[in-house]
Amino acid sequence: MVSRTEFDFDALLKQEDWWVVVLDQEQRIRKSNRVCQAILGLDRGDLVGRRLDDIVKLGHLNSLMAQGVSFRSQPASFANSKLICHYVPRVENGGLHGGVLAIDRQVRAQDDLSYIELDEIVRTLGPIMDLAYEGTIIVDEAGTIVLANQAMADIFGVRTQDMIGQHILKAYPNSKLSRLPIVMKTGKAEVGWPHFLNGREIIACRYPLIRNGRAIGALGKVLIQDVHDRVRLAKGPALQEPAAGSSRAAKGGDFKYDINSIIGHSKVVRSLKETLLRVAERGSNVLLVGESGTGKELFAHAIHAASKRRNGPFIKMNCAAIPEHLLESELFGYAEGAFTGAKKGGQVGKFELAHNGTIFLDEISDMSVTMQAKLLRILQERELTPLGSSLAKKVDVRIIAATNVKLEEAVRDGKFREDLYYRLNVMALSIPPLRDRTEDLYFIVNHFLDSFNAEFGLEVQGLEPEAWDALKAYSYPGNIRELRNIIESAFNVVTGSVISREHLPYHLRQLSAPPRDPCPPAEGEGFLDDVGQRPLQEILEGVEKQILEKALRQASGNKLQAAGLLGISRPGFYKKLQKYEMV
Repeated sequence: MVSRTEFDFDALLKQEDWWVVVLDQEQRIRKSNRVCQAILGLDRGDLVGRRLDDIVKLGHLNSLMAQGVSFRSQPASFANSKLICHYVPRVENGGLHGGVLAIDRQVRAQDDLSYIELDEIVRTLGPIMDLAYEGTIIVDEAGTIVLANQAMADIFGVRTQDMIGQHILKAYPNSKLSRLPIVMKTGKAEVGWPHFLNGREIIACRYPLIRNGRAIGALGKVLIQDVHDRVRLAKGPALQEPAAGSSRAAKGGDFKYDINSIIGHSKVVRSLKETLLRVAERGSNVLLVGESGTGKELFAHAIHAASKRRNGPFIKMNCAAIPEHLLESELFGYAEGAFTGAKKGGQVGKFELAHNGTIFLDEISDMSVTMQAKLLRILQERELTPLGSSLAKKVDVRIIAATNVKLEEAVRDGKFREDLYYRLNVMALSIPPLRDRTEDLYFIVNHFLDSFNAEFGLEVQGLEPEAWDALKAYSYPGNIRELRNIIESAFNVVTGSVISREHLPYHLRQLSAPPRDPCPPAEGEGFLDDVGQRPLQEILEGVEKQILEKALRQASGNKLQAAGLLGISRPGFYKKLQKYEMV
């Protein structure tokens, strides 16, 4: 982390083409050079001690400056014109102590329509611009960094001004190349993607900045600064000791998965990930709705991992797995002597264990109406009373509930309390069945191949085309859970390095293969029709992507074999897959 930034104030104040202003942490002018006379018609002695925003209209740029953000080429409003300004914060002993603002007296903002107006971006994006804690960076259309906050600079151990003005592809030492230029080119946001920055794996979001239908820049945010540190913290000690007499310890941050564990690049999954991240930050209760086997628990873990409660406990409870007469004591705990057979000292319930964290209530629809009433009291009063006790305890818990039935119908049938339904259904996320995201099938299968190779000590490289055909023809009533069982079953009988149709369960072997796409169109033989309709580079990229897809099909998803078919190295093949978002 940068502890100090140095300025040669004497040299700065001698500038004749720039009005240079030295500001304190309250954005009051401490020093100014004589150029203020030419721009404002005021002597610098008249400016010292005054707040900057009394003289120059900077809009939301004031908040950026107050948070220690470096920026360049931004418009500043004066009486009759807009001039371009740049800002660099001053850091001492790790704290902000104002900064230096430089305004070009010769370049007027209206003469250059290509600049990114950060004032407009901050006003539009609002909560996304969390500059105090999350690394944030913005590039213009040329890929030049126009904004960087200290949280981003700290990842690289540099000053923010060392990043400003650099091209984004040259600004990251010991890191993968930034994907912000790709986001500008495609115009598509990338939410919750892993990336390698300065020796650590982070989770990032990238957004194109669009004006008049054209990308004029891109914004990048670091959501999780180090995935491995997050896992380590998740296994650390509890944040708070359990109540006296507790026989069970509450674990802190014990989530197993994060958003990177949700596999898939289909449109529906990307949109769901983006919504998940926004919901996770807010802290409201969440209702996960989806068929059995779609991965609702995985999404619950991911919400907790992306929330402010991430270092608190994550407690899960299947409401259908516990008999009704035991469910109350499991959820709310009990005091010593509450009933025959009760443990000495009593027992802490799931809700108390989840204090300052998250509780995941799976199959909430199976909870009895009586228990629903008691759950409603916790939601309303934020307190619980253990069985056999008269002492109420305050709890701060976020509830994520899940169901595979339509709770609206259960409410109409009197099987689920309407008031509890609305308490839980603050934000509902619908988890799609696998049949509605078949484009993710390839990625999920390959994930299971890697997982079972490690578990069984095998080296299965992929599936034969006929096996892929069978998988693609199936509707998966059991969703991803069923797909996992199918691949595990194949691993138990496979004898070579490739899974064939004969290795699949009987009911899949009986399926008729889906009609294959005719080869000529699949290989893009109609690309000549695009001449004059699209740029040459775009046509060539479309053909190259189709070739990559064909190679993967022929190699049954084996990337090494696909690279061999094309006569290129495996790293080169992976690079091309990343280029077209096929990994």
